[in-house]
Amino acid sequence: MMRGVLAVGFAAVLALLTVRATTQQKLVPEPMRIEKVKDNLFVVRGPFNPCAPNGCRPSSIDDGLLHEAGDVAVRVTSEGVILVDDKFAQHVPDVLAKVKSVTAQPIKYMLNTHHHADHVGGDGEIQSLGIEIIAHRNIRENILKNKQPGAPHIVFSDQAEVHLGGVGVQLKYLGRGHTNGDTVIYFPDLKTIHSGDLVIDGMPVIDYANGGSALAFVTTLKKMLEIDFDTVIPGHGRILNRDFVRDYIPKMETMNQRMADLVKRHVAKDQLEKELKLDDIGWAHTVSTGTFMSSIGQYYDEVAAVAK
Repeated sequence: MMRGVLAVGFAAVLALLTVRATTQQKLVPEPMRIEKVKDNLFVVRGPFNPCAPNGCRPSSIDDGLLHEAGDVAVRVTSEGVILVDDKFAQHVPDVLAKVKSVTAQPIKYMLNTHHHADHVGGDGEIQSLGIEIIAHRNIRENILKNKQPGAPHIVFSDQAEVHLGGVGVQLKYLGRGHTNGDTVIYFPDLKTIHSGDLVIDGMPVIDYANGGSALAFVTTLKKMLEIDFDTVIPGHGRILNRDFVRDYIPKMETMNQRMADLVKRHVAKDQLEKELKLDDIGWAHTVSTGTFMSSIGQYYDEVAAVAK
């Protein structure tokens, strides 16, 4: 009987060690790839690296997930290509090669979703190729403020539209959220949007230094649902759908309410991450959770300012 108990116990320990070994296996980076979304619409994803889009550094915390630079949309028309975003500067040659793998048409326009370098860090290279960049005026201001290359020459305030090869693509500014320049790119004939980082396959991130707002985020997402779309190319991650955006809103509202409760209870800022408790809405361990937590003190300040 004792041998049987020992055997069972050893098997249990071995199984536990196997699980731990499996979960601690080093993640293998994956190369950039292009995927078809709908007819004449593609997304360029990757490269995929542990810790961060550019991989692990000495100060990095490995969260056990693969991270990627911003998703690039490729809209092919009979007269050329409309590109949305271009990733980091070093990724531009690979992005261009991926575009050439699906069409011989030249890129005519680049549309920006917001100013962050993992999405538009290659704008300088794109401009040097003679490709016109179109963006919201706040994106241009943020690019200039942050001393990034490739500030767009053509800007808009609320909405703009590009027509090429019988295809119309709309740029819509719906309000603040991730930043103060977030732009939704709408492909009406395909009922598809590129949301930029207003929607990602992870929890939302607020860039307070560049006009982001957790409270305004909800209103902006609700305006997004006024658009007639069924498919979403997110700022990062797999292709999503309208239901994902719809479900994002109550999660955001729940998180905002919890932060308001923490403000009322005068919870110390160094306890916010523990007390916010995002497990039940699925945001405790996503590719963007660590980045979100880096600005949780500013999140507290934003909610506290309204509560006063």
